[in-house]
Formats: sequence, structure tokens, C-alpha cells
Amino acid sequence: MFACTAVAVALGGVAVADTSPTGTSSTFTNSAKTASGLTPSGVEVTVSKTMIGQTRVASAEATAANAAAPDDEYLVPANAKATAGFVDLYEGFTVNPGGWSDVATLTFTFSRPVRDPHLHVFGTGGSSGTSARNRDDYWPAVDLVSGAPAEPTFSKAAGFPGFRVTSASITPERVYTVSSTTCGVVYTCGTVKLNGTLTSFTIKLRARDVRYGDGGTTPQLWAAFKLSLAEDASDAPTSYGAATHAIGDSFLGRTVTADHPGTVSLTPRGMTADTDADDAVTGSPARIGGHGGSYTLAIPVTSGSLSNVTGWIDFDRDGRFDPNERATAQVAAGATTATLRWVTPRPIGSGPTWMRLRMSAASTGSATGWADSGEVEDHRISLDH
Repeated sequence: MFACTAVAVALGGVAVADTSPTGTSSTFTNSAKTASGLTPSGVEVTVSKTMIGQTRVASAEATAANAAAPDDEYLVPANAKATAGFVDLYEGFTVNPGGWSDVATLTFTFSRPVRDPHLHVFGTGGSSGTSARNRDDYWPAVDLVSGAPAEPTFSKAAGFPGFRVTSASITPERVYTVSSTTCGVVYTCGTVKLNGTLTSFTIKLRARDVRYGDGGTTPQLWAAFKLSLAEDASDAPTSYGAATHAIGDSFLGRTVTADHPGTVSLTPRGMTADTDADDAVTGSPARIGGHGGSYTLAIPVTSGSLSNVTGWIDFDRDGRFDPNERATAQVAAGATTATLRWVTPRPIGSGPTWMRLRMSAASTGSATGWADSGEVEDHRISLDH
């Protein structure tokens, strides 16, 4: 197997488990027909494999999440190797000497809509033969075939030396005879962003043969992939705890931007206090009016699917969001406003405090932790009577 490929654990269809410092468990499995995994935020990923012609899967391995994995110069985020993934070896595909062969199609399906996922391609390519003089090298191509609900496009995020990235493919800039292989020479390594909000996409793997002497034996193509998702993070003071969401088709306000684009994490993380770009509540500080023990707030939302909006106000100003400081509302797909109403046992004194808003497909009972969809916004507010 090519040296640049991600370190793999040869477990066939057995789950590879990783326990993060928060105590949650993420898993990834891989078999000849299907690979499946769980991202740190809880989005489930299923990869269905369809062989073309006589192609077969000779090896299906899973790679465990590893927070200590070194940064990779070909990836964005550079530490994307820390996430779980899978590695396949495809054999037996029809070889067209000096030409291209179709190998397999892979369909990636997400349990929730995700925006602009990154596909990390490790040492993908192949070679076979009994000697340096009698072998075949297989330069790879990755074609973007389709997507749902609309077909996305590729854009290069990092890497791919010696390969060209277009809106629909990753292909060698040229193929030629070589004395040794590395990233950019026969094998390809890099990251592409799939532009759009999608629930699935399909790629096709192809192999370009370069023959030496009498050629090799069984044709072989390694393919290794990992995924990372765009995330939105909280930015209240650290005493309130961190919340992180995978960005999808529903969010607070009218826009949402990805946070921490340079790194991936296996645990929720926040931003420096009051630094995120939030637009659901305006004013600095925003003023929340109340009467007696009741406070009501209408929040603009963009709801691509059925979602829940939950808010916490630190009424007692103790530096944390308590369960009795929570209000929630459900919004239908297409909704533009969510209304939250908090009831307190007694009137609260006027003055500044913090509020956290979370929007997600699942009802959010905690002010901290992961969510597999939506957005989190923290706001400094002033309570008025």
C-alpha cells in the first residue's frame, strides 16, 4: 500500500471505536459493500459501493479517529487525518492498456443535510507487477457524478500536486513513466470542498494505465477517504461551556458562517468571547423586554427542515445556563420566525446578562455539547422591564 495513505486498521467489516475526552463514542465500519461512520457532531455517513464490470473489493479497512494524528500538508483542515475514515483496495477491473478504466462508484449519504463538506483523499492510486520492469501503474481520477437535493461542485481546498481539480473531477495533469511513486506521482492526495447543502453525493473512481514491459498481474487501485463538516461554535465566556453544530439547511437569522475552518476537533469547542458573526438578534447589547416573570423574543430563522429552537438566559447571572432558564419552540420547514417565551418564578432585575440560542433538528436539552445540525448564537443582552 502506498506510503502516503492514511494509517489503517485492518478490521474488514469490524467497527473501529474512538472514545473522545467528552466520553462520547464515534465509530466507523467498512466492508466490501458499505462503509459507515459517525462524525463527532453526530451526523451519520453511509457509503454505498457499486463495482463496475469485474471489479471486486480485495480489502476493506477502517481508520480510527486519532486526535494525535500529525498534520498533513495536502489537507485542509491540516489535521483532517484525526477523523475516522476508510480504505479500500479494488482489484480485477478491466484494464485498457494506455487508457482509462472505470473501477467503482461510491455514494456518500448523510443523516442530516450538511453544507460544504470536505472530502479528504489520501494516497489514492495503484500499481501491480512482479518487477519494476514488468508492471502497470494506475493513475486515479475521481469524477463527481451526482448529488441530492442538487448536484454540488468540487473546489480545491488543498493539495493535489500533479493533479487538476475542476468543478466535476480530479484528474492527473499528465501521465508518464516513473521510477518511484509518491503523492502527485501516480497517487493523489488532497482535499476538495463539495459546494452546496446536500444529503448525498456520488463519485466515480477511474484508473489510467501506464504499462511497463509485459505489464503486471492483477490490477489494483487503493482508495482512501475521510470527511469533515463545516461547524458553527458558541462564543459566550468560557464559564457557559462550549456548543458546536454541524451546519446544514437550517440556521438562526439569515446567514451562518463556518467557525474554526483551519482545524477539526473531536470535542465541542467555543470561540473567543463575543467574536462570532451572529445575526438572529441585533443590538449591542440586545434589549429583551419582560413583564412580571415573562420574557418573549421573536427570532428570525431560516428553516430548511423541521427544527427546534432553544434559548437560555442567565437570569441569575451566575455564569452558567441552568435547565430552569430554558425556553423552546418547534419550527416547520420554511418557517422564518421562532418565538421563545421564558417564565421565571419572580421578576428579574434589569441589567446585562448572556443568552444562548441553539437551532437543530433534534430538541436540544443541553446548552453545551454537539448538535448534528443547525447553529448556535450567543448574545450579550440587557433585560428590561
